[in-house]
Amino acid sequence: MSFTEQLGREVRSQLLSSELLARSSGRVFFVKPADAADSARFNREHPAYEDNVAAVYTTVDAAISACTAAVGDTVYVCAGHTETVTATSVAFDVSGVSVIGLGNGLNRPTFTFGAAAATITVSAANCTWKNCHFIGNFLDVAAAFTIGAAKDFRLENNTFVDNTASLGFLSVVVTGATDNGADGLTVVGNYWRSLDVSPNAFVSILAAEVRLVINDNSVHMDATNDVGHFITLAAKIVSGVQILRNHLIVVGSTGAAVGIFLTGSGTTSTGVLAYNFAASLDATAELIMTASTGLRTLENYYQGVADKNAKLWPVVNA
Repeated sequence: MSFTEQLGREVRSQLLSSELLARSSGRVFFVKPADAADSARFNREHPAYEDNVAAVYTTVDAAISACTAAVGDTVYVCAGHTETVTATSVAFDVSGVSVIGLGNGLNRPTFTFGAAAATITVSAANCTWKNCHFIGNFLDVAAAFTIGAAKDFRLENNTFVDNTASLGFLSVVVTGATDNGADGLTVVGNYWRSLDVSPNAFVSILAAEVRLVINDNSVHMDATNDVGHFITLAAKIVSGVQILRNHLIVVGSTGAAVGIFLTGSGTTSTGVLAYNFAASLDATAELIMTASTGLRTLENYYQGVADKNAKLWPVVNA
């Protein structure tokens, strides 16, 4: 084994043990542009594994395809990497895989969505996508992530932005319509800057799910349509839910008829909606969520007038 090969394996070992990055019990793979200035050196330092499976790929989909299901493989996407997402270019279809972007700010990996149907499809369980930047660059991109039969998917610490008011995302996460297909969906610490005046919700739930966790996200929208802007449940029932410490700042309609933060027509959902903040222009109905969903609320605040302090919603014991 050459010194370069040994060094590459030592680097992979350090990544595995570093507490700054996700731990992995499986293999480590990298995504690095072939035309990057240091690509040749990087490939020498990260040679193929003993069974000739390459360690470095030029697309996320290729790296995911190299992973082994359910052993905890990790794909590190190098800082500065860029990809254009289509309807079929990224299939998250190997279970137990984590995709983690390296870098900070806009030096993180960037994924640009260039078609209405462009989306990252998630169809395998126990997967994570973390620390990347996503740009909506087409009229009404339906969803950045589409979650199929994929329990316990985690979307963490990513940023989503629209390119213009007419080129951007309608939603960030949309589930499939099969009940319990997206059980355990966790959306934590993400940011969405939406420029569209009539988008859909940040998270759209299209089937009954359990163990839904949506915490610590920040959504800033120029929307003026009358919809639930943060999360929509339709008539679906969700159980054991945590929706905590999220911020929603939206222009909003002045006479909103539906829940500005959350909408749903089911009445038997269970879980907690706590410590969230929503702001819009509606100073009349001020309906932060649909009444009678079954969810328990604690210290949620709403602001309908700029430069005024928010008030507790709903009123105590209402």
